[in-house]
Amino acid sequence: MSEPINWHASLAEHRTAWTFFFSCLLLIAIAVVKPDIFDLSSYSTPPARQQTVVEKAVSPPLPQVEEETEAEPVIEAETVTAPVKPAVIDAAAKVNTKAVVAKKATPVAPAENPEPASSAPTAGYYVQLGAFSDKPRAQGLVDQLGRSGLHAIINQKSSALFAVWAGPESERKSVETLQRAIESKMKIKGFIIHHTGS
Repeated sequence: MSEPINWHASLAEHRTAWTFFFSCLLLIAIAVVKPDIFDLSSYSTPPARQQTVVEKAVSPPLPQVEEETEAEPVIEAETVTAPVKPAVIDAAAKVNTKAVVAKKATPVAPAENPEPASSAPTAGYYVQLGAFSDKPRAQGLVDQLGRSGLHAIINQKSSALFAVWAGPESERKSVETLQRAIESKMKIKGFIIHHTGS
């Protein structure tokens, strides 16, 4: 009899065995967590190409239906009669014609001309609401304040700067009240300035 052979796996064989073992273990773990990956029924093979002959569908011709329509009678030129004149009612005859007496209009006192927006400001306290490089933007704010019932003017600081001032008020307390009113109506805080006049 022969002696038993003691076989020992080499290091490379050990690595291969362990790699195979962990690969199988990884596949099993994936199959447990995401079994739909291994569901092959969702994958379909493309059908074999078949040449199909498409026949043109020909519908039978529709039966001709003759519609009976009444023809409008032809009017000959000789049978045309003149149109009937409408009856005219004299509207002036029905209206009472009383003499209208106009009352003499009372003379209206000319309205005070509001101070032009770009006039020179008088001395007093003002709330400055903004300074603009464009006069139309400054005028827009003045108009917006005017619609809210507040008086505002444009003071031209330089050739390219237009300040919008609301006021004037003679006392600081009254201009502080004006500042709070503008802030509540227009949501613009502004700041108080004292103008001594120019």
